[in-house]
Amino acid sequence: MPLAPPVKTEQTASVPSPATQPSWRFGGLTAAELMPHLQRYLYVQNPNANWQLVWLNNDGRPVIGVLPKMSWSVYPLSNDAANSNKPAPIYKVIRTYRGGLDSHDKNDQAITSAYMSYSDWQEDLIAYSQAYDIDDTCDNNCSSTTEIEQQPSYQHGLIGFIGYDIAAYELSPNARIELAAQPCAALGHYDIYLTPNVEQASWQLTIKDSLADTDNDDEQKGVLVKALISYLDILDKELSNQALEKPALETSYKTTPLLLKAQWSKRDYQQAFDKTQTYLQQGDCYQINLTQAWQGSFNTLSTNGSVTKLIDYLPALNRNTQAPFAGYLAVNDFDSEISADTQDYQFELLSCSPELFFTFDKDDTTGKHHIRTKPIRGTMPRGLNTAQDNAYKQQLTDSEKDRAENVMIVDLLRNDLGKYAKFGSVKVPQLFAIESFSNVHHMVSTITAELKTDSHPLKVLFGSLPAGSITGTPKKRAVEIISELEGAARGAYCGTLGYMNFDGSGQWNVLIRTLQANTLSNAELEQERHVSLWAGGGITVASDCNAEYQECLDKVGNLLGVLAQNNIK
Repeated sequence: MPLAPPVKTEQTASVPSPATQPSWRFGGLTAAELMPHLQRYLYVQNPNANWQLVWLNNDGRPVIGVLPKMSWSVYPLSNDAANSNKPAPIYKVIRTYRGGLDSHDKNDQAITSAYMSYSDWQEDLIAYSQAYDIDDTCDNNCSSTTEIEQQPSYQHGLIGFIGYDIAAYELSPNARIELAAQPCAALGHYDIYLTPNVEQASWQLTIKDSLADTDNDDEQKGVLVKALISYLDILDKELSNQALEKPALETSYKTTPLLLKAQWSKRDYQQAFDKTQTYLQQGDCYQINLTQAWQGSFNTLSTNGSVTKLIDYLPALNRNTQAPFAGYLAVNDFDSEISADTQDYQFELLSCSPELFFTFDKDDTTGKHHIRTKPIRGTMPRGLNTAQDNAYKQQLTDSEKDRAENVMIVDLLRNDLGKYAKFGSVKVPQLFAIESFSNVHHMVSTITAELKTDSHPLKVLFGSLPAGSITGTPKKRAVEIISELEGAARGAYCGTLGYMNFDGSGQWNVLIRTLQANTLSNAELEQERHVSLWAGGGITVASDCNAEYQECLDKVGNLLGVLAQNNIK
């Protein structure tokens, strides 16, 4: 049964209003620079708290979720569970409920496990969101960002990711699509979070109250907020002192070189490309997104005894890419035994994505929801000088091949949205626009629609995954061929990361230019973490193997350079 929060008839005494709390400058650090410091510091203060910090860039409107009121972590069903006498569940869904920070006992956190289908989990989330949408109340700062910028921003809702594997498997369950041994998805209800003020000069703590909160929720939140403010005060002072001593601050950014090796040789890619062409020529698909992986590992313990994590590479990667839809999150399996003296997360996701999947807007006057998507199809590298750069840009603009591929994906997404949109509302206001990023130019189109009144945005999000731009057309057959040719699970890569406010507004990226880190299960390698990075492109009958292979290198070359510390800005 869907889990909905209890509903109260009266508003209880609220926690301190964020308007009465000080703001913090944190040494003038950007969100990406702040995240490693914040994660390490909070963990030291209370290593047993479910600190599932998450950061979203949101096209220049960043948010840092601190500690979720409730989180859902979805895992592939284990063999033991599959062979049990329970009804035939598909996924293990771990719900973690926030405890107070006044206790240092991990067991104080309420943790439940359920075995449910993908659709049941969706209904669980929708019921939870609708209960908060009806009863949610806002403080005076609730809509300030939206009013000023006229763009959606995080206010109060769910933040997290949904991976490619789970969505592809649900699209074609008979294809035996492999699920990676990691979380398939993770979402958290973040009612306590940090956002920059209008001038982007300091950070403000936002605390959301709701009639759906219980008396115990309010009491725990009050204790949590009091402790959190004291933590942030101390961290702010420490980072401000470091900022005055620039060498100390620069030292804190240094990381161990991380070398990722291509899992395919050029010959391997050629073979997969040729098989793709066979399927295309047979008429199975019009376009197939073929990707390849780069993999490596790093020791969890560095030479100075500190724990190395993927988040440590976030500042340099963000400075290098300036990706508009970047993000980071970490997931710990609190349902299993975890050593109390480790701060190692089982799973980390770091995205430098340039691609928007969906933006959901809500018209407060009419209550209608509108959706916008901007698929990418068509890539050229940046030039070494202005003349060469402009030439590459013009070449992409004039490319009939890339235009044809772009139209295919636009048509696919129009079809996806047509299932949920008001009749006649699906529009394409812009085709073949060229957008430039740190290392490549992309061809981008824009599609908009008005959702039907019975189409909950979460239903639209789940029902449209995986994104057409990273699968192919037709989508179902494309994911089947991808599973066969790539021979390995994508995990979160090519899924989506973002937020959905309880009112149905939100923003989600496409998880490209994305790194994943997992703790290896082999006891002999327990001090190592497995890291993967993927890249690919849409293949049609007109594609050239050498050009497509080079496109993969163009897409990840700058990321590989930063990780190896060859190309740090």
